[in-house]
Amino acid sequence: IEDVGVATDWLRANAEEYRTDPDHIILAGHSMGGFAALEGAARDPKIACVAGIAPADMGANAAAFEANPEAMAGFMAYADSLQMLHGLTGEKIVAEVTANRAAFDLRALAPKLEGKSVLLVGGDKDTSVPEERVMKPLIAAYEADPAIDTTAVILSGDHSFSWSREALISTVIDWADGCRG
Repeated sequence: IEDVGVATDWLRANAEEYRTDPDHIILAGHSMGGFAALEGAARDPKIACVAGIAPADMGANAAAFEANPEAMAGFMAYADSLQMLHGLTGEKIVAEVTANRAAFDLRALAPKLEGKSVLLVGGDKDTSVPEERVMKPLIAAYEADPAIDTTAVILSGDHSFSWSREALISTVIDWADGCRG
């Protein structure tokens, strides 16, 4: 989450060099990146548009880990395989998620996303961020807050949107084109 803030601050500070508009940065992320994008947008009042593509709800994951030790063990093994995240271990991430269960609950971010445009995209065959357990409650929480401009789309797709990438790309581009924050 802190990295999102550092990256947006850097982009704003270097906007002229990279020909970007520092007042119109859109955050978008997939899976754990979707979690980080939503959390980052909730902390940055200058971000008006954020997209969570199959966003991992780490607060909901903490509850799932508590209810299902096998799910927790599987997630820990997966986290141990993420070599691109230096220093991350399954044990560390589960401890952090468990300790911050309430703070990492994406549904609870709704009040902090008021005034923003939020795109939520899920896959109907996603077993990592399941439609019923994660996406529908998240969508419902954001749609229940009239101060959030929520766009929610469930595509035919797995977690990687393997067979629906063109639809995913069109969905994100169409939303971003209309998002003027």
